[in-house]
Amino acid sequence: MITNTDRVIETLRRSPRLDDDELAREAGVESRQEVNQICRYLEILGRLRRTRGPGGKIINILIDP
Repeated sequence: MITNTDRVIETLRRSPRLDDDELAREAGVESRQEVNQICRYLEILGRLRRTRGPGGKIINILIDP
C-alpha cells in the first residue's frame, strides 16, 4: 500500500524543489498541513532539505533522490 510519504518522495523525485502547496497538489495529498508534517519529518531523518526559495516560500529538496 502506497503511503502519502511515498507519494511525497516520488513526486519530489520527478519534480524537485516544490513548496508544500505545490507538493500537495502534485502528489495528490489532500492536506497541505500533512505534506508539511511529512516534509519536516523527512528533514529530521536527513532525507530532505527545506530552504527558502526565491518567492519566499519554503521549498523541499530530496537529499538522496
